[in-house]
Amino acid sequence: MEFERTSRRSLNLPLTPLIDVVFILIIFFMLTTSFMRIESLELMLPSSGKVTDKKEVTHIFIRENGDLILGKRDVSPDELSDTLVRLFSQDPSSPVMLLTAEGVTMQQLVAVMDKVTVAGGKSLYVRKWIAQGQDSALSEKEK
Repeated sequence: MEFERTSRRSLNLPLTPLIDVVFILIIFFMLTTSFMRIESLELMLPSSGKVTDKKEVTHIFIRENGDLILGKRDVSPDELSDTLVRLFSQDPSSPVMLLTAEGVTMQQLVAVMDKVTVAGGKSLYVRKWIAQGQDSALSEKEK
């Protein structure tokens, strides 16, 4: 019994169009991918002790209606931004204590936190604003 031998034919696959298709796919995926730059702010929630021993803390108060108090004076959002830029240009690691009243919304809080971040702030503390009359009641609850 005799079998017929088939000759081995080499498969000629042109590589140039294949490489072109691969490069086009790479370019397509590179152009359609969105690259996001995620920025964050370090947020520290202090315990009942001292916030910091080494530096002067800047206090920002947010009232229920959204009004801002920097230290002991009322400021507009633009004034706050300008003051924070000046403060952080001298010392970027200067701590800021953000105190909020009872009815402050999360949007108001985040807006002020955003101003601190954009101005160059590195450390931000957030706490509930306690009126002087309520201070003794809170300390009795903590004991």
